[in-house]
Amino acid sequence: MTPYNFVDLADAPTAVFWVTNCCPVPADLHFIHVLRNIKRCLYESSYNGRVKFMVYDSTSPSLINENPPVENLVITRFPEGGDPFEKFKKIFVDIMEWSIDNPTPANILYISGDMNTYMTRLINQLGVVCYNTLLCVRESLTAFPTTGGRPFITRDFSFVSSVWSWFELSHGRPPFFNRFSDKPSVPLGLLKEEEKVTKAKEGARGSC
Repeated sequence: MTPYNFVDLADAPTAVFWVTNCCPVPADLHFIHVLRNIKRCLYESSYNGRVKFMVYDSTSPSLINENPPVENLVITRFPEGGDPFEKFKKIFVDIMEWSIDNPTPANILYISGDMNTYMTRLINQLGVVCYNTLLCVRESLTAFPTTGGRPFITRDFSFVSSVWSWFELSHGRPPFFNRFSDKPSVPLGLLKEEEKVTKAKEGARGSC
């Protein structure tokens, strides 16, 4: 298959798969604001095509509010404490079905702190067949080496183009890793202080 061209990707469709119990709505933001900030991040990274959100929610009480309605948004709700494999299977199938319906060039952004072997293989395989894969993880500073170079997380994802931390993406900030740059997009010291403030606000919300 012919490798994608970044110019082609600019107007290509993008699917966002967001697992909320791993990356919850921040305490200082509303669900709708997070969606807008994710779109802003994509736009500022030159991804201008149609965006579809696939949101997977099992938090209680849920902070996912569909009012006002959002175009191209699908929310799947799972019972709290349900079978993790059933949730993973649903996400896996949704990614596969979307990729079948949207041949390359196309972009896939996966937002989750839960990265098992099967999902890692799927994202890598999508990169092999020329889907532009984007990733969001819970933490940025622990994944980005202080000595520079590629962040540790990309050793598992050979084709990933950009990596955000959830703090960065949810607040509309640039990714901490971009395949076309070997430097962090924001000062790490500033990001660390802002992450501390956000975590303090979230209090006892818990993590994935």
